[in-house]
Amino acid sequence: MAIQLEFAWRDPESLRAELEKRTGLRIDLTITNNRSTMMSVRRGRARHSIDVRLHRIFLAADTGVLRSLAVWLVNPQSSRDAAVVDTFINSNFCPVRADTNKNNGVITKGSVFDLAVLFRSLNAEHFGDSIRANITWGRMPPARRRRSIRFGSYYPTDNLIRIHPLLDQEFVPVYFARYIVFHEMLHAYLGIEETDSGRRRYHTREFSRIEEKYPDYARALKWQSNPGNLKKLLR
Repeated sequence: MAIQLEFAWRDPESLRAELEKRTGLRIDLTITNNRSTMMSVRRGRARHSIDVRLHRIFLAADTGVLRSLAVWLVNPQSSRDAAVVDTFINSNFCPVRADTNKNNGVITKGSVFDLAVLFRSLNAEHFGDSIRANITWGRMPPARRRRSIRFGSYYPTDNLIRIHPLLDQEFVPVYFARYIVFHEMLHAYLGIEETDSGRRRYHTREFSRIEEKYPDYARALKWQSNPGNLKKLLR
């Protein structure tokens, strides 16, 4: 889909300066081409500062959109301003959203867990509702003796998160299922880095720093490292 914007394109520095003026905060702005996370914000290291990541289409946002974006940066709970920004994004892209139904091979509702419910709650709690990606249960692998399991994967080309269906069982705690979904959403949030040699880096220092702050990080790793739990999953 072609992008049709009426406003003249700004340079990143002028956008940063305008947002700083409107918010009264010091802003470290990063412009990206990441469609899975059109915008995100987190507290900066310095006092009264925030780190903001915006898709490059915001360089062409009009004054009304920037006004609402500035309010949202200060107060993410402002539903009216969030709606203005969402309308701007949706009018320029065809967004990809998690669905509870089977749609183009996307299945989120399992026997125990509904991935769409987990996705939405995590998106609101940790990513400011900024991640637009599909999430689905993967296909059940052939019945054979397994030695390992890959709990989830993120496919940037398809903007798709796939979760292993063996996690859709009663004995799997909800906090562990949520952690796996969070882990893959974090990949969508940060994007996939490439080295100068073209090698992809999935678990960067920034990734680890954010993941380790996840509330159930230690508890989830403890459950995962329990040989009994892994044995139940792989049988």
